[in-house]
Amino acid sequence: TRKLISSRIFKIPLIIPYTFLMFTQWWLIVKKKEMTRVMIKDKLTPVTIVSVVPQEVVRQKTEEKDWYTALVVGIKDKKGEKYKKQKEFNVDASLLALFPAGHVMNESLFDGVDTVSVQGISKGKWFAWVIKRHHMHGMPATHGHKFTRVWWSKGNRKPRRTQKWHPHAWHMGDDLITLKKIPLLQTLRFEQETLLVFKWSLPGSYNGYVYLYK
Repeated sequence: TRKLISSRIFKIPLIIPYTFLMFTQWWLIVKKKEMTRVMIKDKLTPVTIVSVVPQEVVRQKTEEKDWYTALVVGIKDKKGEKYKKQKEFNVDASLLALFPAGHVMNESLFDGVDTVSVQGISKGKWFAWVIKRHHMHGMPATHGHKFTRVWWSKGNRKPRRTQKWHPHAWHMGDDLITLKKIPLLQTLRFEQETLLVFKWSLPGSYNGYVYLYK
């Protein structure tokens, strides 16, 4: 019976994870440049400026071959010979005909769009203790001691171990962050590059890749 059950399990196609994928209508890969402040309704508002990088569709993924539909978008190197970065976007099957292999993507996809979803990797801050990672206060330092930046006791009597969901000192940052409904304020087109201005801050470091969805 054990062999029969195991054979039945391994014959089931692994299509469950793809049912939770987010289908996108438009997408774009940009580079984060800098942050500044502009006047919006008589108030200084922080904005983030990103640069659109040249990109094109590398290949398509279909349900017949890959069990799901997606487009692979690539960015070539300076010589234009190899793809230095590729990103896969899950799309509806009806969009495959509109974006064949070799189709060049640009900022015109977001013309007339007010808000977009932004996804990127946050800045890595190495190993951080709970004072910085979880905003703990530490011990009082009125009379002076050497434990000002050490957290209080967080153990339990039973079970005699620290729970997994308790705050710990660990690696901070370098996480995948998704922000929704970020206002797109302006599109600046120049001869050499195109800049997009977004309201508020976006995840990532300088020259880091950020992905826009709609």
